[in-house]
Amino acid sequence: MVKHASRGEEVVITVHGKETAKLVAVPTRRKKRDKEKWLAELDELRRKYSTGRIGISAQQIQDWDREDRF
Repeated sequence: MVKHASRGEEVVITVHGKETAKLVAVPTRRKKRDKEKWLAELDELRRKYSTGRIGISAQQIQDWDREDRF
């Protein structure tokens, strides 16, 4: 049964005619991305689409939100 499932076939296990489990192949993992290359691409996207404006920080948003509660 495991060999069948590893080849992509779904194997349903029943008890007294009732489906109780299913064996399926483990999905193939995508290749790991090169971290340095990914960071360089991200940096390039940030530069390409930056508006030059800097908004408020996450801390400022949290402080502003908490003013109403405390």
